[in-house]
Amino acid sequence: MRRSLALALIMPGLVLGLGPVGGAAQTVEGALDGTARPRAPGESVPSAEIDAKTAEIGGTLRCPICRQQSVAESSSRIAREMQGVIRTMLMEGRTREEIEAYFVEAYGPWILLRPRAEGINLFVYLGPAAAFALGGLFLVRRIRRRRGNEVEGEDPASAAPVASRDPLRKADRKWIEAAIKGS
Repeated sequence: MRRSLALALIMPGLVLGLGPVGGAAQTVEGALDGTARPRAPGESVPSAEIDAKTAEIGGTLRCPICRQQSVAESSSRIAREMQGVIRTMLMEGRTREEIEAYFVEAYGPWILLRPRAEGINLFVYLGPAAAFALGGLFLVRRIRRRRGNEVEGEDPASAAPVASRDPLRKADRKWIEAAIKGS
């Protein structure tokens, strides 16, 4: 609460381009690409770039109240405060990773709309691919088995289970029986 109150008090100065006390504000270009440099006293802040970057980062964070929406989409008070924090951090020269790490530390990993691919979250990324591969393998085996039954001249719908069927065709069996009788 104190942090949001402090941000609410310094936000007007940041929006007007006055910067925080001590002149620690950075250029937007530096804030966006990580090569921050101190802003000159009369230099204006291109707010369109900061707004775009704020919306982009806000789109990756979950609203703590709505939970179904990102911070950028939500109109709740806490989402607007979070957007203000993102905006302030961008103006201070923080990177996207630093901002996301700040919110993960404050709220936990569930605040990210896209979970990181590590630990148990790997299942979210690898699970569907593994299920698709296993389903494909099952389908291929099933098709091959059905084609094998059709080659033998049997009706696939009335085929007996594999264990009870004779693996030899009738012509092969007759040939083997004739070879045995002839020897």
